[in-house]
Amino acid sequence: MQTLLRLKKVLKSSPLTLFAEQMTASRFPNYRCRPLTADEITLLTSSGNYCEDWSLIQVENNFDASRVRQSIFQGQIRLPAFYGTVLTPGGISVPTGIYRSTIYDCVIENSHIQDVSHMSGVIVSQGAILQNIGSFVTSGLTSFGVGKSIPIGTEMGGRTIRLIPDLSLDLAEALVLDRKDSEGLAACGQQIESWILEIQQKMCFVGKGAKICNTNILRNSWIGPHARVDGAAKLRNSFLFSSLEQPTEVYDGVILEGVQTQEGVRVHSFAQVRDSLLMRQSKVGRLALVNSSIIGPCAHIEEAEVTSSFVGPLAQLHHHSLLISTLWPEGRGNVGYGANVGSNHTGRMPDQELRAGIGQFFGLGTSIKFPSNFSESPFTLIATGVTTSPQRLRFPFALIGAPLTPIAGMPSHLNEVHPGWGYARNAFSIARSLYKYTQRSKGFPEEIGYDLLNPELARQVLDAYNRLSTTAVKDIYTEKEIIGLGSNILRESVRQEAIHSYLAYLDRFAVDTALTTLEQAPDLLENSSPVDIRRLFQGDLMKELWKLLPIPDSIPALVRRHRTLEKRWLESILQSLSRDGERGRKIFDDYDWVHPDPQDFIDWQKARFEGTRKRCNHLLKTLREPNIGTED
Repeated sequence: MQTLLRLKKVLKSSPLTLFAEQMTASRFPNYRCRPLTADEITLLTSSGNYCEDWSLIQVENNFDASRVRQSIFQGQIRLPAFYGTVLTPGGISVPTGIYRSTIYDCVIENSHIQDVSHMSGVIVSQGAILQNIGSFVTSGLTSFGVGKSIPIGTEMGGRTIRLIPDLSLDLAEALVLDRKDSEGLAACGQQIESWILEIQQKMCFVGKGAKICNTNILRNSWIGPHARVDGAAKLRNSFLFSSLEQPTEVYDGVILEGVQTQEGVRVHSFAQVRDSLLMRQSKVGRLALVNSSIIGPCAHIEEAEVTSSFVGPLAQLHHHSLLISTLWPEGRGNVGYGANVGSNHTGRMPDQELRAGIGQFFGLGTSIKFPSNFSESPFTLIATGVTTSPQRLRFPFALIGAPLTPIAGMPSHLNEVHPGWGYARNAFSIARSLYKYTQRSKGFPEEIGYDLLNPELARQVLDAYNRLSTTAVKDIYTEKEIIGLGSNILRESVRQEAIHSYLAYLDRFAVDTALTTLEQAPDLLENSSPVDIRRLFQGDLMKELWKLLPIPDSIPALVRRHRTLEKRWLESILQSLSRDGERGRKIFDDYDWVHPDPQDFIDWQKARFEGTRKRCNHLLKTLREPNIGTED
């Protein structure tokens, strides 16, 4: 029911709903019309224009017939006064008007239309530019490709979703992943079906200030305000939402068919996208192929193929990689060159799928066999060239690689897993990802960055710690001994390292969360008497951590502990970066000349720690703690 209510709200506020209401109220064009005068018809004819029945053309009062030249008109047409100039995508100022074009049954506001071979059933808004277009037509009743059902995950249709351009990440996730509520999903489908009947139109639309140039074919499409379509090969049954602040751009040989875009999307360089939703500020370019997929905000896809997948925010796919039937709504990860995340056929039918975890990294040349579930192992890295078998992995910050040495008695298909490796040994990579999230999501109206110290991840880490620490000791462990290892083995020495790594993370999370609770409770800060520190550890998760971790016995000590832990994390990041430099200098004599330290990233990390230091000193001062300069 909650999903249905959210869906109704989204559909009600959709620009397509507003467009349908405006069409019903006859809001186009935005001026009053009158018939052509005899003198205007004479001037139009002398300027090389042709029309079988000039009485079907209506114009604005101050219509300037001199700005219509060498064009053909047929059917009912509305023309504006035409005045002023507009700027082309190349920055050239051109006069508004219609030049060397063929127009059928169109409504045109003050805009520039030039060398359009065939335009039929199109509303052109104020300030738009249409230049060098093969054909732009509406074929009967259209919903601009909205509402098409596509398979996400399994290609056999078990998770079909109907595409609407206004889906948010959480609503899309609910419609794709929550398949148990069959009645609710059916109600959502009926709601979308009713809405599509309401928004269907017999006219295409070009929004205010949009620029459509050098494009061969446009069919049954809605192009939003200030969008740029330049040099596209084909745009069919598509909806391009756009705005002045976040214009959508489609250029250089692109093919879009059945595509819905949100604001700020960029598709370029011969990419082909079909039957897909591209969310805000996502980018698809350089020969990429995207089919039947949802691409989340700020995701980047180039030279990769994506089919029947839900790719979450800030994910990156480059360099001839493959992603098929993958559920990755949390995104924020990377698919490396040659990665084959698409072994879903299993020699029979394409009925299998993969669930990726947040921040997951599929290394170069990896081959991921389906079905697999990594959703409970966020920030996991699958090493270069590794082939993984079907599995369910439940260990955050894991590294999966081939066994370093043969293990007698173990099946050859098992890889070796290092739980917690990313947090303990690869802090730079994790911190750099967090830095990139903040940089690439700047100006985004919703928060799509990521706080590493969050309750959901902490629960997963705690669960992994408990499973590791309650097993009988052996040299080698498999899924039989420790649930969640998947198709991997775990050595005893690695288990001990993982336990230490997970405790380090949980320590940071618990202390940071406790301090946030303190800051949100002014009565605790203003209380002159000592506060029982257990008041900062409320809720099931924090109570468990209170029992597990060596928590300081006073709030001032807790504050100093936080400062110390954050300093250690910064040092871990810088040490991880330093190790990369040391290795490079042994291989290249001029390494430092061509591989300077990422100073912007380092400054950002140091600024974050400085903010932590000031936060702690402020709390200690508020608590009247005299020794604010001492580190643990």
